[in-house]
Amino acid sequence: MTARTARRLALWGLLVLLIAVGAAVLNGMRTANQLPFDPDNPEDNGMQALARVLEQEGVDVTVARGLPQLLRTDVSSDTTVLVAGTALIGQDAGQDLMQYAGRAGRLVVLSPEGNSEDVLGLPVEGTSHPQVGAAAPGCEATLVNWRDGDELSHANRLVEVTGARGSALPCFPPTPGYNAGGAQAGFVVELPADGSRPDTVVAGIAGSLTNERILDDANAAAGLRLLGAHPRLVWYVPAVADAGDDAAPQSLMDVLPDAFLPSVWLLALALLATMIWRGRRLGPVVTEPLPAVIRSVETTQSRSRMYRRAEDRERALAALQLAARRRLAVRLGLSAHAQPQQVVRLLAEATGRHTDELHRLLVDPAAPDDETLVRIAREVRSLEEGMIG
Repeated sequence: MTARTARRLALWGLLVLLIAVGAAVLNGMRTANQLPFDPDNPEDNGMQALARVLEQEGVDVTVARGLPQLLRTDVSSDTTVLVAGTALIGQDAGQDLMQYAGRAGRLVVLSPEGNSEDVLGLPVEGTSHPQVGAAAPGCEATLVNWRDGDELSHANRLVEVTGARGSALPCFPPTPGYNAGGAQAGFVVELPADGSRPDTVVAGIAGSLTNERILDDANAAAGLRLLGAHPRLVWYVPAVADAGDDAAPQSLMDVLPDAFLPSVWLLALALLATMIWRGRRLGPVVTEPLPAVIRSVETTQSRSRMYRRAEDRERALAALQLAARRRLAVRLGLSAHAQPQQVVRLLAEATGRHTDELHRLLVDPAAPDDETLVRIAREVRSLEEGMIG
């Protein structure tokens, strides 16, 4: 095997290796689901871990992505309906959702956005702020069944309860604005059932139940008690279409998959590698000496010697006549490639000589011997000199 063949095989092997590594990287970046709070999302912002534990505990988990799929799912008094975030729910979708959830045994709304009153009509609203550290519940809740020593971390707090004080139960320590101007604190608020809704829990603990934080403190226990009260769980993941006219405008980067930019970088690197590979395939540039420079007079003399050796007087005379016609045509104001008859006619008018004589000198290549050739060449030269003079 030659060195060149070995280099070529090595380059092909390297290219195959790069393609394999790139495919592995892209496959590792691609996940089946990347929706926040989705039970099939294995990323940090998903809730796959909690959903799998609920299934192991005997809870039948049914996932409904988008309102149309939710409304086609059966619901009864032995079912818990989980709303995994309210950011993508419009007012029309919220009304349909509450009408659907009215037949359930429990409604759990993970609402870190604090817009439950606007979209679902629940008397809980306000701006939620991330909780610092872990906190224990400050109430005796009946729906979540808190236990001594339970503490939640990475949740949200400072929720304003706008419903009846006696029915709404905030379950976490008060903030400095507690009970002042109607504000109460708590990121888990229990609302007892009434004619339009089942027992409802509005919880700002979505961040506590994600795969990234489910093992911290009592987050997992709170998730199991909150969602495992009934044998069936309908897990509703809102879709963009559920927002209707209330949907916020999205940029192009919002709708592109996460692997798009890494894929572009990988293709750019592959293109650069291909350019380098193809650019060096012929080896380095080799310098070579310039061709020999020959003067025009030497070329003319060499051609004349070849004509003489071959006794090709007609070709030699034709070359002399062609060069003379071109020079005379330019002198007469014609193109250098003008027709011979046109040159002869204008030259006859300019010199007063007969056209037959000029045709013999400039067009007819007949030269039976060397003397005739030399004589015609001298006459042509005299004609040109007379035109110049």
